Amino acid sequence: MEFPETRWSLIGRLAEEPDQVSVVMELYADPIARYLRAKFPAEQGSARLDDVIQEVLVYLMEHPDLLARARPGETPAGSASKFRYFIMTLAFNAARNAWRRQVHGKELNAAMGDGGETTVAEALAVAHQPADELAKAMDRAWAESLMAAAWRDLRAWATDGTLEAEVPRILEMNLVEGRNLREVAEALSLPLATCHRRLARGRTLLQKAITDRLRQAGEIAIDGDGVSACEVLLTALKS
Repeated sequence: MEFPETRWSLIGRLAEEPDQVSVVMELYADPIARYLRAKFPAEQGSARLDDVIQEVLVYLMEHPDLLARARPGETPAGSASKFRYFIMTLAFNAARNAWRRQVHGKELNAAMGDGGETTVAEALAVAHQPADELAKAMDRAWAESLMAAAWRDLRAWATDGTLEAEVPRILEMNLVEGRNLREVAEALSLPLATCHRRLARGRTLLQKAITDRLRQAGEIAIDGDGVSACEVLLTALKS
């Protein structure tokens, strides 16, 4: 199958254009880190796990040829193959190796060397037909990362004057804490009508940030709207 002129085309060219790996890793480094932390729950917050994650990210940056082996296509369930399943499987295998070196000073799977044949085959298989629980864990890590990035966008807009400074806090109080708009307005000493307008504008821009990132990741079509974006994200977060 030929790579279309989308994110997949970039992935397919990585072997010939390895300098572009930073573009791919910018999209996936944080979801990978979240996924690996979830896979090593006993080591949450430990410096050793942070070291392993950094080693894995460096490994992937230094092996664009492995990432280029990913392939688009249709899964047996009829959905599109997801690159995140491929790269997260590579990352987990690399993390197991790095962890083994940290703890025991030896490799867990020698095939994770420069050739990487065994792990690439496994990653291709997972991307084609992931087990439900595995897919849910990877989807959730990716969705949580995307949401965090969208919130960062919103806070940046409040800092640079695109939005009023209190808009992120209005959204947090209403959407995250579940407080009604009257309570929010009273807590922030804002007129109710002003609070309502700022909430609506904040919601619109948060949805835009989510939609733009889903388009960038190839999860919705270029002309996909905010409704379809939110459906994709909510499905992943409920996993």
